[in-house]
Amino acid sequence: MIILINGYSIKNINGEDVLYLYMDYSSEFARIDKRNNTEIKKKIRDYINNNNIKFKGAMVALVVGGVMIGTVTLNRPNNNSDSLNTNKIVAIINQNMSENNTLTTDTNEINDIEIAEEPKDSNIVKSDNKSTKIDDVKKGNTNVNNITSVKEEKIENSSSNLNNNLEINNNLYSNEEKEEVIDNNIYIELYRKNGVVERIELEEYVIGVVGAEMPASFNMEALKAQAVVARTYAVNNINKNKRLTDNNSTQNYKSNNELKNMWGNSYNIYYEKIKNAVYSTKGMYLTYNGEVIDAVYHSTSNGYTEDSIYVWENSKPYLKSVTSIYDNTNKNFLYSMFLTYETISSKLNNIVDMNTEFNVLEKNNSGRIVSIEINGVTYSGVSIRNLLGLRSTDFDIEKNETGINFITRGYGHGVGMSQYGANGMANNGSDFKNILFHYYTGVSINSL
Repeated sequence: MIILINGYSIKNINGEDVLYLYMDYSSEFARIDKRNNTEIKKKIRDYINNNNIKFKGAMVALVVGGVMIGTVTLNRPNNNSDSLNTNKIVAIINQNMSENNTLTTDTNEINDIEIAEEPKDSNIVKSDNKSTKIDDVKKGNTNVNNITSVKEEKIENSSSNLNNNLEINNNLYSNEEKEEVIDNNIYIELYRKNGVVERIELEEYVIGVVGAEMPASFNMEALKAQAVVARTYAVNNINKNKRLTDNNSTQNYKSNNELKNMWGNSYNIYYEKIKNAVYSTKGMYLTYNGEVIDAVYHSTSNGYTEDSIYVWENSKPYLKSVTSIYDNTNKNFLYSMFLTYETISSKLNNIVDMNTEFNVLEKNNSGRIVSIEINGVTYSGVSIRNLLGLRSTDFDIEKNETGINFITRGYGHGVGMSQYGANGMANNGSDFKNILFHYYTGVSINSL
């Protein structure tokens, strides 16, 4: 019997904790009866133990594609079959499941049950090829070249502890977030916005990130560069014991089902394209002087990337300003946003009208505003951008009687790799290594 579990959640149903296990379509069940119930229970207990799941209940609901295919009861309290209201709990679960295939409680809702699209045999733990903890696996030091990467709106200030040999051990993970290598594949825990914690193979995770973060229509070399960046970002966050989410708090991620909804009839073409970009760079990540870099990136530059010192007041030697000449290929390179004086006054906590002077005190070499004075109050360009919701810190001001048009160039914090700039470089003959080396200074490509 093969059981592939993609994730889990714990819900309180009628006063009892119920463990929901989200199964892969490739899981094989004859039927859940006395003949295989013992084997299923053993596999469930192994999953709970191996993943350090803090589950003290007895009822387990098995879910495939948002449909509950059965329940399993583990050791009941005091071995008393009447002490657990099994029938009532199952009825509540089935009622919740029937309502838009959604599991609900008073405080949480799970409405996007994600199923792995193409499970690999290597994801299955076989009796003759046991799971190996990451601290038992030492990865090689494949130093390919110099490279770096970037993420829209995020950078961490702590340095990485991974060295060039990338010896991955338990010290890199919290007790609740240990990763495993199963059949030499690295798995990560992904905290979804719907409350589900999914366990995903690293390269499959990178596919979901690239699909969510970069247009699939981009040049293959730009997609490869994005794959290396996304993988580096994940490794760096794991190294710092930081949870990976599916949103802007770390990196955006979309499951195969979500990608299908986004791409529609183009799904097969786009999925294979991104999958090829990811697997052709499999295991590659970026370091600087032996440490995994803060792999930040952004959508569109203003013609120059930004030095990290101006955004996070933290200078990174590999995050310096460089030219980015193809960004104006983005149709929204120039963007106009109108705000009324009332709105501006409220957001800045400063009375602004048509007669208010906006005095730019300093611009840096990338053409972005470093500081600006409004009614005697000095703001940084970054704070103005954040407070007003502007697309970048390179902006012009056009006043009229009711408000101001802010004309911005580029989109994002500007640090690291520009995605549109990368695509322009790729369209003009640069491969993914050239792209990464251009946007990051003095970096190297290593391999897991």
